[in-house]
Amino acid sequence: MSCHICGASETEPHFGGVSCSACAAFFRRYFHSKKSGASCTCQVRFRNSHPCRECRILKCLEAGMNPEKVQQKREKHPPKKRVLQEEVSIVASTSNNPSISSSPPSLPMSPLPHQIIPRDSSSIALTALSWQKVQNKRSLMFNKTLDQTNYYELSCIMREDCSMVWKIVEDLFPSATWNLRKLDKEALLRNFLPKWSVLTAAIDMEANVQRYSKFNNLEDCKRMIVDFYTDSMPSRYRMKPENILETFGPILAYYGQHVILPIYAKNLDRPEYMALALLILFDGAYTNISVECSEMCRNIRNLIYRELKGYQMDKNYDEMQFIDTLDTLSMVEKGERKFHEELLICDMHHVHLHDDYRLLMNELNG
Repeated sequence: MSCHICGASETEPHFGGVSCSACAAFFRRYFHSKKSGASCTCQVRFRNSHPCRECRILKCLEAGMNPEKVQQKREKHPPKKRVLQEEVSIVASTSNNPSISSSPPSLPMSPLPHQIIPRDSSSIALTALSWQKVQNKRSLMFNKTLDQTNYYELSCIMREDCSMVWKIVEDLFPSATWNLRKLDKEALLRNFLPKWSVLTAAIDMEANVQRYSKFNNLEDCKRMIVDFYTDSMPSRYRMKPENILETFGPILAYYGQHVILPIYAKNLDRPEYMALALLILFDGAYTNISVECSEMCRNIRNLIYRELKGYQMDKNYDEMQFIDTLDTLSMVEKGERKFHEELLICDMHHVHLHDDYRLLMNELNG
């Protein structure tokens, strides 16, 4: 088991949690230190350095480490009189305040410099913040409607969109992605692409509705679909308009009715969407990644599960919100299966496909 705080491989129980010896020493020093608190400095630190002092202590607490299990710093000659006076004052204050329990007082402990938030959701919060920063670039990438592009061009745009997500992830988990094999990274992105295509359609629903507002009747929509697939095929293999609608119309309708609109109807917020994005990116169940990569995915997904649960609890969401959010993953998987089916049909009808899509088909058939 790796350390949940820094990712080190050797761990053992410390202060009620499981961590490496270095993080345990940091935890002990934190509560013995007289340093004043400071705001988070992670955004200005070196790429491979530990998280800042405040973020690191939050991760220690999330890993189950209990400050009350840290032994008090020993003194050679403790001032007995002062301790006695403190005990008397504690008893006196307890007796004067009926709201305080009458149980024996615990050992005095140095107060934390800042109030510690018990549930850390920094990963999904930072992902959501970084995602917001790239929206202007994404708006330029996705400014065309289907009749103004073709399948290959759209697949290149989706590949670039996935790469933007990966750049955010590299900044978020540098220790996990730094030593990742190139083949594993490429496989993760290929696996991510179909599911991200589905999820991002729900995320961008409002922008898409505005962009496609000019198609206000069924005939306009049919013409758009015909133009899109016609421009995606070599001239000698182009299908008749009615055949295009008969072949690809049901696929597009399935995406909308059974995947995209139901996800959008959940009314998830941006951090919840970003948590789902991280969960589908780090899916270690595929056979085209190494065992080490699969283990990394498992660790990151466990972290995201905890953060998502904590985020929703801090927002006072209904308890079923967590289950309902994760149910989105099954909808995304349905969209992924339909995407694979669409690729096979596109290949049969000579639609120009991106190389990553062809690799996906080969892996499915292999």
